[in-house]
Amino acid sequence: MELERLNGQSWYAVYTHVNFEERVASALEAQGFEVYLPMLRCWDRRRGILTWKPAFPRYLFVHCLLTPSEWRAIKKTRGVLQFVGMEKPEPIPEEEIRSVRILLEATNGEVEGHPFLKVGDKVKVVSGPFKGAVGYLIEVCKRHKLLVGIEILGRAVVVEIDASCVRPLEPWEQ
Repeated sequence: MELERLNGQSWYAVYTHVNFEERVASALEAQGFEVYLPMLRCWDRRRGILTWKPAFPRYLFVHCLLTPSEWRAIKKTRGVLQFVGMEKPEPIPEEEIRSVRILLEATNGEVEGHPFLKVGDKVKVVSGPFKGAVGYLIEVCKRHKLLVGIEILGRAVVVEIDASCVRPLEPWEQ
């Protein structure tokens, strides 16, 4: 934190095209930027092997001053869509980046990543027997189970479903 105050640099989240995280990270590092792309170790069901995937799909972190020239260089990098922030890039607190690093290093990347969901969020089932269903998260249970209500004719049915099968519904899908 002290180093950050001295040199004025902060971490910024960069949003990328689908599956471009590693290419963007390499390109930015080649330009001299400090980049952090947290990776999780997971089982690839299709290929039947252990592999690495981004902990935050479509996101990576860049540590810089974010001067106008740095901003332009990052934005021009192939695969970069935008910085994360409402009207301007928002700095990510150093302690959040440090915490992610500690967790991933201590577990050798063997932690479970999951979208941040809260009761009331509209969600989509992305795998399993209910794939394609859309509903509202009505309860977060123990052992990473979610109860999702599906509206049918003004009524709801409820199903218990593994959290790894659900993601937030994107605004353009609603």
